[in-house]
Amino acid sequence: ASAAINRYVQLGNALNATALDAIGTRYICLLNTTELEAIHPPSLKLVSLDPSACSQETKNLLYHKAKEAFSDQHHLPAYYELILPYLGGAPAADLKALSKDDVNMNISTFVSLRRDSLM
Repeated sequence: ASAAINRYVQLGNALNATALDAIGTRYICLLNTTELEAIHPPSLKLVSLDPSACSQETKNLLYHKAKEAFSDQHHLPAYYELILPYLGGAPAADLKALSKDDVNMNISTFVSLRRDSLM
């Protein structure tokens, strides 16, 4: 799977919604930095991914992609639900901004946050 994804990206293809849907949560953690950077941010609006089992670096990169994808909705109450699967990569400043929006975070999400961001 990793070799097929790598070849797909090397051929100049973007990781759009169709590609991400095919990759899915099962293989999202296999993506390297170059492949993660090839993700077209608006595509994250059309797929459901759970990067919770991925490396911290992958979570960080996916969080920034998701933040960009949902940036037009950051002022809406639904923003928290949209960005929720990617919060494991959120920096401290973004968590602080979310706290001002009175989000109701469950304990499993809280324990998955970056330790350095919480401190």
